[in-house]
Amino acid sequence: MVRQAVKLLLLDPDDRLLLIQSRNTDTTYWYPVGGGIEPGESLQQAASREAYEETGLRDLPTGVHVWRRDHTYEYEDQRYDVHEEWLMHRVDHFDPAPAELTPYEARTILAFRWWSAAELEATRDTVYPPTLGRLLTTLLTDSIQP
Repeated sequence: MVRQAVKLLLLDPDDRLLLIQSRNTDTTYWYPVGGGIEPGESLQQAASREAYEETGLRDLPTGVHVWRRDHTYEYEDQRYDVHEEWLMHRVDHFDPAPAELTPYEARTILAFRWWSAAELEATRDTVYPPTLGRLLTTLLTDSIQP
């Protein structure tokens, strides 16, 4: 069964993207806020819930749909098929303070960081998806064109 998920591009006034740093047994990596869509939730409802749970952000502004992505990943010898809907949200800069992490998230989340597109493109850190820096650069460039 394909897991339905929402991913959030939380962009501050300086076009920096909020990412979460996490770890599994032998790797640390960065990824955007987001998670599974619960039965009966709209994308916006799922986005608001995930933003609050993972960062403490209340009153998430309505997002703009920017991408779709289907992918498969393996974790602890399990294979997962995921369909993601990506929303871009313009937010004020804030210091994340998770409100309702799952036990797994509480064990594995290490940090939060606001990244510029250039920093994401240049980093040697592991970022998911791996092309996020380039995708963000294109998105920001296209969105400022007249």
